[in-house]
Amino acid sequence: MEIITLNEKNIESEHVCCSLSDKKGETGVLTKKAWLTERFKEGLVFKKADVRGKVFIEYIPAEKAWVPIEAEGYMFINCFWVAGQYKGQGIGAKLLEECIKDAKNQNKKGLTVISSDKKKPYLSDPKFL
Repeated sequence: MEIITLNEKNIESEHVCCSLSDKKGETGVLTKKAWLTERFKEGLVFKKADVRGKVFIEYIPAEKAWVPIEAEGYMFINCFWVAGQYKGQGIGAKLLEECIKDAKNQNKKGLTVISSDKKKPYLSDPKFL
């Protein structure tokens, strides 16, 4: 399965799922694409599987994260989502490996992420990690 990196050049033509959408799914998707485009300038990376579903990882240098963490020199995983029908196929591991590779290439100290014992939106599953 191909992994696609979104950027300013391809974001309009690529499929992006968003849980923050209206009944037709357009409002949240358009808002998400606009938000991503602005965040690319801050170093945000958005990688997705080449599927029509929620199968993606987005991460950013921790100094630019939108959460109250102190993690200078780390990469922060902002959102990591693999929808149910794609679980167990190794796609999540492949996306996480992309993040690790990018962090190493940028000489980061490691990764940081916020998770929860209970399933909550936008928090990574600690069982997977």
